[in-house]
Amino acid sequence: MSNAARAVLLASLFVPTSALADAEYLARFDGAFRGTGSVQREQDTSPRRVNCSVEGSQPSANRLRIAGVCRAAVIVRREIGADIRFDPASGQFSGSYTGSTKGVSRLSNGRLRGDTLTFTLTYPVTVHGDRTATMAIRNSGNGTFALTVTDDVDGTPRRTSDIMLRRGSRG
Repeated sequence: MSNAARAVLLASLFVPTSALADAEYLARFDGAFRGTGSVQREQDTSPRRVNCSVEGSQPSANRLRIAGVCRAAVIVRREIGADIRFDPASGQFSGSYTGSTKGVSRLSNGRLRGDTLTFTLTYPVTVHGDRTATMAIRNSGNGTFALTVTDDVDGTPRRTSDIMLRRGSRG
């Protein structure tokens, strides 16, 4: 066995199993997904029904990109997406989220527990009275995933985004 092969083998023995599992979790998002849900805009009194299509890809083992669009009615179209990175050293996920009319939001303190990845979402400006919310992405590996954003609205936690996507052709 060459020294290089021995070094790779030794390095693989010291990679924590949870780090491999977290990277494998990201692979569940590869491909095209379509679905429906609801989005609560700050200025609306009730949520809007949306139809969404996204494409997930993995530029590297520890990075995930989701990009697509959601439509409400016939004329409202909003780009959505997430760029998520996993740091095996810290066991944390971080990144950015696009979907709000307020601009790109920061995702931090990401932790994977079971099949749910939960982040602190920080808006670039004040939304619903503050700049933070919670984003959860649930993917049990069965070809579907759910994306929810929970924010305090008038002092009450409320799902301001709730979208369920299923693997299928993008359209």
